[in-house]
Order: sequence, then structure tokens, then C-alpha cells
Amino acid sequence: MFKHLKGAAVSLGTATFLTLTLAAAPAQAATAGDIPVDRCKSGNFCIYDPPRYPLWQYSGNLTHTHTFDGGSSWIRNNGKRVAGADHIRVTYNYFGESKKTICLHPPGDGTTIKKFTKKERVNIFSVKWIGAC
Repeated sequence: MFKHLKGAAVSLGTATFLTLTLAAAPAQAATAGDIPVDRCKSGNFCIYDPPRYPLWQYSGNLTHTHTFDGGSSWIRNNGKRVAGADHIRVTYNYFGESKKTICLHPPGDGTTIKKFTKKERVNIFSVKWIGAC
């Protein structure tokens, strides 16, 4: 009987430890549904670098460089649908690589998020509100 109680106590202790550990762990943005929309105001684009949500937030064009760590960061277009100015053109690179340009759509119109999955420094050189991509 002592063996069974000892096993139950270990199992209970392990379950409690895992529950507390999982509850205390910060959430990672795994999918677009996991990204906190409420902190990126409607009409803005936001740059996220967990655990700061968002790191930067803008309603106008961005013309100066922002540098941050990649791996779990992303940029999101949370713009309002406006003819000629609801998509964003983002120019960026990973440290040491050539510049790339992408276009992100407003909510409900295609890809709204670009995740920076490489664990390297990311530079966002410019973000410009434009019409359709």
C-alpha cells in the first residue's frame, strides 16, 4: 500500500509542478489567432517583440530604421479599409542579408502578419501605407 501512496504523491507533485509551470510560462505567438489584436489599435500597424506587445505602433508611414531581435517577432497590419491606403509595404532585412520588400493586407483581405522567425537581428527600414499590393 505504501508503494501506491508514494506513486500517487509523486504523480500529484509532478502534475502540480507542471500546472504551475505552464500557467506561469509566457505565451508565444504561434498563429495569427494568438496575436493580441486589442493592443494594436485599429488603423495602425504594429511591430511586436515578445514579451512587449506591441513594441512600436504607428498610424502613419515609418521612415527611420527599427532594429530588434528576430525569432519570435512580427509586424502586423491592423489598418482600416481605406481605398489607396490600407496595405503596408515593408522594407526589411535580417542582419547581413540584402533588403526585402513585402506587402501586408488589411484585416480580412489576405496576409496581415509577417513573422520574423530567424533568430537574428531584424532591421525594418521603412513601412509605407499604399493601395493594393
